[in-house]
Amino acid sequence: MKLVIREYVASLRERGELDAVLPDLLTELGFTVYSRPARGTRQYGVDVAAVGMGRDGVRRVHLFSVKSGDLNRTEWNTASPQSLRPSLDEILDHYISSRIPPEYAALPIAICLTFGGAIDEQVRAEVTGYMNRNTTERISYEEWNGDRLADVILDGILREDLLPSPFRSHLRKSVAMVEEPDISLDHFSRLLRALGDAPGTTPAARLSQARMINICLWIMFVWAREANNVEAPYRASEHVQLEVWHLLKADVARSGAAAEAAGYVINEMFELHFAIWEELFGGKILPHAGVRHALSSAVRSHSAVDVNLKLFEVVGRLALRGLWLVWELAPSSGPTVLTDDYLRAHPAAPAEITRATIDRIDALCSQLAQIVSNNRALLSPIGDWQAIDIGLAFTLLACRPASHGALNDWCEELARRSIFAFKVHGRYPIVSHSYWDVVAHPTERTEEHRKSLTEGSILYPMLALWAASGGKQRLFDELAVFKAESLDHCTFQTWLPDEDSENELYLGREVHGAALTGIPVTEGTQDTLDYVLQETANNPHYDALSAVRLGHWPIVLTACRCHRLPVPPQVWRDLLSQSHGSSGD
Repeated sequence: MKLVIREYVASLRERGELDAVLPDLLTELGFTVYSRPARGTRQYGVDVAAVGMGRDGVRRVHLFSVKSGDLNRTEWNTASPQSLRPSLDEILDHYISSRIPPEYAALPIAICLTFGGAIDEQVRAEVTGYMNRNTTERISYEEWNGDRLADVILDGILREDLLPSPFRSHLRKSVAMVEEPDISLDHFSRLLRALGDAPGTTPAARLSQARMINICLWIMFVWAREANNVEAPYRASEHVQLEVWHLLKADVARSGAAAEAAGYVINEMFELHFAIWEELFGGKILPHAGVRHALSSAVRSHSAVDVNLKLFEVVGRLALRGLWLVWELAPSSGPTVLTDDYLRAHPAAPAEITRATIDRIDALCSQLAQIVSNNRALLSPIGDWQAIDIGLAFTLLACRPASHGALNDWCEELARRSIFAFKVHGRYPIVSHSYWDVVAHPTERTEEHRKSLTEGSILYPMLALWAASGGKQRLFDELAVFKAESLDHCTFQTWLPDEDSENELYLGREVHGAALTGIPVTEGTQDTLDYVLQETANNPHYDALSAVRLGHWPIVLTACRCHRLPVPPQVWRDLLSQSHGSSGD
């Protein structure tokens, strides 16, 4: 196990990784961390500062200057300010005299050279000489190399009483099988389930468990990145978000230090998920969004079904990341249309930050539209449940006025192609979740068979809902006629949270929620929109969810995507009530 941890530590990058993990490790060892990595402020050589007992039992101020990988001549001392020796000089010249809090000013100081690998033998003598020359009665030096950091992880977060041998086995296997995502995720999920079944009885114990989960995910991610396949940690990171939220939601709702610590751990969890997303999408998927059939070809399957399933999954993942960006600017209760007037009236952040966030949202909306345009499989869903990923994508597109045209066009293509496929007994959307049923579909071209595969639908009422909201009356009427003539046997429905959802939504282990059935779609009206908005107003359970109450509504959408639940229409309240289309077509 130590070898796994050692390789993980050595592969961590300096900024946003090793310096982000270190505070959690120190906290688990009993240190009080009073300074964490920051962007845009001068650090005077110190990346992390903490107070705690050293190996000799003496309480000290520990000042950590962090570098990644091995400490070679380039990392030790060059003209670059990023080298370690200039950072150590800054600590001696500036930090110690002016930056240590008054309550710790009388304590001895340990300057810690921190790096994930080892010291190159070519610079060992220089490093040792530097430390010896600058050691005083008050100031000492410590080497926190990869071996020591691995010991810290094993003796702290992954110590035997917190992560017993069977759990460690699951971690090792998930790391070893990162190139087989299904197997890797299975082992990681077992680790999560084991931890989730025994939540800590105190806030401190739960925080320790959450930090351990984050570290385990970090280990998996770094190994997967080295193997150039981050699919397993991406899928694991979605489940980690839900597990950690479920674990810490009660603590976040409190006030004081416990709530602040819980919030910090949850923020770290999100940042790790976004880093994994960026590694997967930023590096491998989005650069090809504008190339025709590029992503379809990248699936590398001769089966059109595999291409279809994977592309809709990609769309859902992309949309969810965009909605986290929307969350930074939207109300705490859910997404809204981010118009210029709204942004001017509700400044959630300084103008330059708001503009940068909007630019990223617009870029993702544009790339989403390009992916749909260049990969025609995304116009023909083959599973009714693909409405979940489509619903997430519609939500993102609806948040920006410039993307409403793309939303309306996609909605129209989805509806008309699905209707055509049904009428000719082609690959119309079916209710079965079985992969083999989807691959074999259609096995018969009879009316009875067609009825058995379309007993219910969340897709068609959702398309009718967005058609009505967008003022696409002609499309809405086409769906209404199709329902009356061909789907009179089909239950148009969607999903709403109920009183059990708060306990079951995030982990997804038990059935919960309520079906809203009998959604009307009547020619010449907009009754779908009126009906759904009325029902959402009468259902109090969405607003009672902790993720909504505490202002983190994208967690609800993550749970829906992971556990294959339709997007609750309460998410769309503001979006649907602000018609995004023309008055007619």
